[in-house]
Amino acid sequence: MDCGTICRPGGLGLTEELLGWAGLDKTEEAEELRLLDVGCGAGATAAYLRRRFPGWTVRGLDADPACRREGLVETGRAEALPFSDASQDVVLMECSLSKLEDPEQALREAFRVLKPEGWLLVSDLYARKRELRRSAQEGGLLGRLEFSHRIWKRIAEAGFSVWEMEDRSEVLAQWVGQQILDGNGGSLDARLGMDRRERKEAGCGYYICAARPSRLWTQLSYAAERSPFYRRRLREAGIPSIKPGDWESFRRIPFTTAEELKEAPEDFLCVPAKEIARIITLRTSGSSGPPKRLFFTEEDLLRTADFFEKGMQYLVRPGERVTVYMEGPGFFSIGGLLKEGLSRIQVEATVHGLIRDLDAAARDGEGRDCFIGVPSQMYGLAVRAPWLRPKTVLLSADYVPESVKAYLERVWGCRVFTHWGMTETGYGGGVQCGAREGYHLRDDDLLLEVIDPESGQPAPEGAYGELVLTTLSRQGMPLLRYRTGDWGRMRTEPCGCGCLKPRLEEVKGRLEDGVRLPDGSLLSIRQLDELLLASGKIQDFSASYDQGRNRLTVAVMGGEKGGDAVAEAASILETALGGRLQIQVGEEGISPYIGSGKRTLGISGGKP
Repeated sequence: MDCGTICRPGGLGLTEELLGWAGLDKTEEAEELRLLDVGCGAGATAAYLRRRFPGWTVRGLDADPACRREGLVETGRAEALPFSDASQDVVLMECSLSKLEDPEQALREAFRVLKPEGWLLVSDLYARKRELRRSAQEGGLLGRLEFSHRIWKRIAEAGFSVWEMEDRSEVLAQWVGQQILDGNGGSLDARLGMDRRERKEAGCGYYICAARPSRLWTQLSYAAERSPFYRRRLREAGIPSIKPGDWESFRRIPFTTAEELKEAPEDFLCVPAKEIARIITLRTSGSSGPPKRLFFTEEDLLRTADFFEKGMQYLVRPGERVTVYMEGPGFFSIGGLLKEGLSRIQVEATVHGLIRDLDAAARDGEGRDCFIGVPSQMYGLAVRAPWLRPKTVLLSADYVPESVKAYLERVWGCRVFTHWGMTETGYGGGVQCGAREGYHLRDDDLLLEVIDPESGQPAPEGAYGELVLTTLSRQGMPLLRYRTGDWGRMRTEPCGCGCLKPRLEEVKGRLEDGVRLPDGSLLSIRQLDELLLASGKIQDFSASYDQGRNRLTVAVMGGEKGGDAVAEAASILETALGGRLQIQVGEEGISPYIGSGKRTLGISGGKP
């Protein structure tokens, strides 16, 4: 591609947007940076940036010798950048990555020359049509054009963490139209590297992406140096150190389990005890073993507030008011961190705490725009106070039955959003946007893998499996390849909001909350939620399973429609499960005020 066939949809406006994503669009905050524009053509962007930011050192690089401009554009290949390690603050690639013969090597080179806190900024073409089929012999750009999730994976595999990646196909359509209006239709195919038939076949779109060298690599070194547990674990696994970008060695790290956390939590610590701001103790229902204890520094918890600040913008606007029906009101509680994050976007938050008195909870919800709470507690509040009118409700801390979401939306006339997170993630993990098509993850702080729980191998793309967590910036207690016990999968199709990053589909529950029945089928708390809460005659329940007797015992609380909740539950369960196990239903064992509102399927007795 010569300098006369440069493709730059969006022009300098898109360049400015990318710089804004990286926080580099303010001259006074971006002095003395080094920026490399790879595949720059004649250097129009590089020249603009030199004028725009006189304190920067801006250089262009292009493989075409005809593009060389003394002091501005050098000749060189993206796959072998002529710059030293960690020498650049920004690597910019505008509509050039897709045209390279070896984009993986180019990204590895970008990773090599970037400083640890540097930015990779990319805008380029991608294929939007899933049914695109290409032969191995097919040449040209069509043979290299990729779907968005594969581009994301390619960038991640090079060692980066993708912070933002969004569709901007409208700028491509505008650019193509302008080229035709300007009389450049004859050279359009050369500029794009594809003819009209190929563009239509691929559903050719355009994306922008901002990525940084992943914190994973420094977190691995930090944990190996400071955590007695991981120092020993990595040594025993024959992995004394891991170089940045070495995914093969990372995937050899043995999984961390909840039992290991329980046995010696202090062995995971990487800081002196005086630097710990909060210790959270989690006791497992029905277990006589030691509790799980998790340690967080102040900075660890403030990063959760950063996530809440960003995620809550999907639900509320400046000037609105929120009631938080979760643990509080201490600053480092869930409610306190939510209040801190909301204050940063000019949203007032009242932390009511977990519901003990439904009438008091209703009073704190009057006139509020958004509620945040545990699913069963929000369900109970809607039963008691159907006159409340929140615009949005965020459900968290437990599996969310579809029946509960539908009920809240019907009774309160609101939109219900869900959140995925756990104490091990530092509370925040992922939240739905307005499109509600999966959880947008906290990618800068957390890395998720999906594995087959039996083999421990990666699950096939799009398949369900156990979620495995690695923290990327944790100071107090890093976790490497921690088996969460949550059952979920990743969604790779673009989100309706325009985000192109893979997202976590709504988690289907926890492996520990399910039991295998004698006939080989699985019974989970999720199934019981969907069965018992759909009718409106049952407000809440608790359940336990005796393996020795193959008996399910359920205690229920009546719901909005009144009637005999026990008889209703017994009828539902007998119809759905009666041929597979014994069923016993009663009222004892359920709190009249819902308690924590978090249900698990308790297990007792020996295996049948």
